[in-house]
Amino acid sequence: MEPSTLTIIILILAVISFLLEKIPVNMTVMLTLCALVLTGLVTPKEAVSGFASTTILMLIGVVIVGSALFETGVCDKIASIVTKYAKTERQMIMAIMILSTIMSAGLSNSGTVAVFIPIIIGITATTSFSRSKLLMSAFLGAMAGGRLTLVGDAAVNVLIGDQIKELGQPFGFFEISKIGIPLTVIMLLYMYFIGYKFLPDIKIYNDESQIFTEKAPKDVPRWKQVVSVVILLCVFVGMIFEDRTGIPSYMVAIMGAVADVLFGIFTEKQAYQLISIKTVILLGGMTPLATALKNTGAAQIMADMLIRIIGGSTNVYYITIVIFILTCVMTQFMSNVVTITLLMPIIIAIAQTIGVFPSALLMVLCIASTMSILSPIACPPANLIYAYGGYKFSDYLKSNIGMAVVFLIACILIIPMIWPLYI
Repeated sequence: MEPSTLTIIILILAVISFLLEKIPVNMTVMLTLCALVLTGLVTPKEAVSGFASTTILMLIGVVIVGSALFETGVCDKIASIVTKYAKTERQMIMAIMILSTIMSAGLSNSGTVAVFIPIIIGITATTSFSRSKLLMSAFLGAMAGGRLTLVGDAAVNVLIGDQIKELGQPFGFFEISKIGIPLTVIMLLYMYFIGYKFLPDIKIYNDESQIFTEKAPKDVPRWKQVVSVVILLCVFVGMIFEDRTGIPSYMVAIMGAVADVLFGIFTEKQAYQLISIKTVILLGGMTPLATALKNTGAAQIMADMLIRIIGGSTNVYYITIVIFILTCVMTQFMSNVVTITLLMPIIIAIAQTIGVFPSALLMVLCIASTMSILSPIACPPANLIYAYGGYKFSDYLKSNIGMAVVFLIACILIIPMIWPLYI
């Protein structure tokens, strides 16, 4: 059997197991990892490489830094302020979405979500609001923020931007904002009137999601509260200016976590307890599958489906729909950068064949690649909230598929207005 075919079979079996959840999700992850090694699709070294990724290191660091706000009681103060203005759960959902969107426009999506986790747990510990609904809202807001500037989802935006420049068209720092801002407004309107009804409402959380205590310790010295906030702000600044300082985001986050321990915000043991092993396994364990999809050519087979599905059609709207859906599916199982790299040359060739500017179709690709919101394995922020929210695998699909459809329709209508298809 061809390695690419075998990889696709393993992928399909993994997805079925994820959806059925007859066995724990992390067991499916480890079984998938073992199957890839036993079939020779990845080497043992490649199989464990995901656990040493800089993404995991950054998430661990930011979770600890953010949790310091909870441990020192700062989250309680934030919660009391926020609940003064957001009286209902729907208002709270919108407030968190807006704040996380703004924050992730300048920070990484993962860092934004990691900071919001302890804040949301602090809010839900003193109110009747649903933790699972608020965490999903923070995740969706963070993903939206990545579409507002080149910083938000830098790898994707720069990759598309550089290609559009090579095609002889301008692509400035806020070029992505032309579509990002309208889509964010549409997302907020959709969530306020419709989407909030589909957010998962989990009542019982398993032991792994109870990483924080129900209430922050009382009588915490004020200096510790100040220090925890200062460390968090320093981490933010360090992440924003990592290009100038030469210190990558993951090291900035780790330094912040170490500082919290040194100042006595946490003991070393408490810091370890804040790290969800479920999240680490989910994030690191699925990396080999993405590697196998790329190395065996299975990902290229999926990309080539674009040509076969489109066939000889010259209908731009049909082509847009196919590009969006295929990209959306692919980005659930591999990084959006890899997805774009595979599909971009195909899309440019299709655009040139049917006589339209490639930039419009490339922007469809760009937006669709950020739709990694339909499964907990789609991107780091998605699996970061997985343990803390007590979700099932299918909760992501049920709550977010409507938004994906709305974005598809919005792209069909709005993108041609900004990036004309024809001269």
